[in-house]
Amino acid sequence: METVTLIDLGPILAAILGPMLALMVVLMRYQHQDSVKTRELISGAKEETRELISESNREIREWVAEQLERLSDRLTAELKELGRGLADARERLARIEGHLGIGGVRPLDGAGEQDSNAA
Repeated sequence: METVTLIDLGPILAAILGPMLALMVVLMRYQHQDSVKTRELISGAKEETRELISESNREIREWVAEQLERLSDRLTAELKELGRGLADARERLARIEGHLGIGGVRPLDGAGEQDSNAA
């Protein structure tokens, strides 16, 4: 039986390990390039996301302001209508009290005249 030395195995090892080493280097380079591209995409996505969020915030603020303005206008109109209804109700009540003769004494211009009538 013949003994095989390390020098005899050198070309076999080089034939096996050489392509494996070359493949590892190529894969490392590919992974590095891919990670650089991924970082650039993430960075770009961050900027786009920030812009979208700020745009959305602006749109939401404008929409809320518009809704508040509409609500304010509606409430103002309803309060005016309520005020007119209340004035009509007071007038009707005053007429009913006057007709029935049960109305209270009303101060004419203020509390000062009421005090002078009381004295």
